[in-house]
Amino acid sequence: MRSKTTNVLQGVVLLTGIVYIVIGLFFYASPYRVFKLFAISSDSKTVAVSDSEGESTNKDAESADFSEDDWLKQIINDEIISPLYYIFRIFAVLLMICGIAMVMPLFDPLRYRGLVYYNGLIFPFISALSMFLFLRSQKSINIKIAADTGKDAATWQEGHMIMTALAIIFVIIFILTAASLIITRKQAKEGRE
Repeated sequence: MRSKTTNVLQGVVLLTGIVYIVIGLFFYASPYRVFKLFAISSDSKTVAVSDSEGESTNKDAESADFSEDDWLKQIINDEIISPLYYIFRIFAVLLMICGIAMVMPLFDPLRYRGLVYYNGLIFPFISALSMFLFLRSQKSINIKIAADTGKDAATWQEGHMIMTALAIIFVIIFILTAASLIITRKQAKEGRE
């Protein structure tokens, strides 16, 4: 019979697997719909625009409103977007496979503890950190582009809700997995479940 702390670890592992499978399945099925779900409408979107003298003003964001058919045509015709789209879907499948692999620690938590470390700690930590760094660096990149071109450029763009939401989900998975691994560390060293 397994202890309560092992049951906590297994619950976190199960939750992590389900989250990975669901996210991977949604992104594999239709990346367009997932991004559209989190997109901010162009009516309410404003960005700060930097003038060459350093002043900033708010202007309505100019955005292309693509239908799903237009977006799919763009994928087929664009040499950069097309490979990115298919690579994105491949990574969605890999995320689903990581979620399915999280079933193994449910049967033998001691043997597959390393898998929990990789899929529950390392992957979500690196993913969340990368997303937060991307969001943080976007403002400085836009300011540099504006300075290099001498034109007005958006210094901060809203609309990355999907990145923020996924980063938060990965942080939560990291924290829950870390806590459950800490509370089962003593049992793992003793070889007990």
